[in-house]
Amino acid sequence: MENFLDIPCLDKKEQEELIADIEKSIEEKKKAGLMTEKEIREIEEMRLRPLPDFLDVQVVYEPLDFDD
Repeated sequence: MENFLDIPCLDKKEQEELIADIEKSIEEKKKAGLMTEKEIREIEEMRLRPLPDFLDVQVVYEPLDFDD
């Protein structure tokens, strides 16, 4: 797997440790039969979409007052 992770708030060593942990977890899941090579390739090829900015999401519920 190529370097797939870039987290600016982590230094290089921390990023490498995190990548190693992720790769170890993937290998364990492959050995246990929980993931196939095909599924892993599909995940690798997925394009991530940004999360919506919650400040831009319209409020669809009216505020509820729970005053007694």
